[in-house]
Amino acid sequence: MNSIYTPPPSGFQPEKPSEDNGSLGAGIGLAWAIAVVGTPLCVAMTASLNANFSTPVFALWLLPYLLIIGLAIFQYRKGKPRTGLGLMLGLLSIVAVALLLVAACFGMLSNLNTR
Repeated sequence: MNSIYTPPPSGFQPEKPSEDNGSLGAGIGLAWAIAVVGTPLCVAMTASLNANFSTPVFALWLLPYLLIIGLAIFQYRKGKPRTGLGLMLGLLSIVAVALLLVAACFGMLSNLNTR
């Protein structure tokens, strides 16, 4: 019997390339970083362009938030949906914090008239 011996497979499987879907935390952190750094820069640009705030240059204040939305769309199209979702969740958390701060200020100011 002339047969060639072939050893049984050892169970070793070559690594499959993992799909990189991005990072949810990186998206949230990036959204907050853009908002924290971009908003004061845009406010300063608005103040330098228009000293008396009479013309509608206030649209510059929206640029960081439009940038977050644009980056989220870019990340979705690039194939990293978790980073895009993180950017949108970061934007949502920024809006939620702003609403909570406004509500707290109105709550504190409403008690001033009761004295």
